[in-house]
Amino acid sequence: MHLLLPFDIVPVESRVPQSTFGVSPTSERAVRYAFEVFGDQDDLRVTAVELSAETISLQENLGVADIRSLAAEQGVDAEIRQHSVTEISSMASLRQEILGIVEADDVDTVVVGYEEASFDDAAFTGSTIERVLEERGVPVVLVP
Repeated sequence: MHLLLPFDIVPVESRVPQSTFGVSPTSERAVRYAFEVFGDQDDLRVTAVELSAETISLQENLGVADIRSLAAEQGVDAEIRQHSVTEISSMASLRQEILGIVEADDVDTVVVGYEEASFDDAAFTGSTIERVLEERGVPVVLVP
């Protein structure tokens, strides 16, 4: 089973040293849900796609460290790797990048946190979900 988990990171405090960044609450809900539902799958692989509208100079794998911690907390054994999408010229280019990952990495299911007016909402509304379902035949799970 191969899951695609798009996530974004946000400052946890008002100052911005790297240690104050973490997976957003919306993304964390999606990760927890994915591990609850799919965590018992044999050979679970997760591609964690970091979504960022800006290029933020952060330590590599910062979000993946949070996701690995959540997996350990829930007793999930999974291979987790990161794919960063930071150079986004438009939402259309972001959608195309996600569709490319789904196709190239043989993804079985996309699990994404959803909150109105969030970055994930902008990336995954309407056409992206429809295209992943129609063109790639991959289910998309929206976690409120």
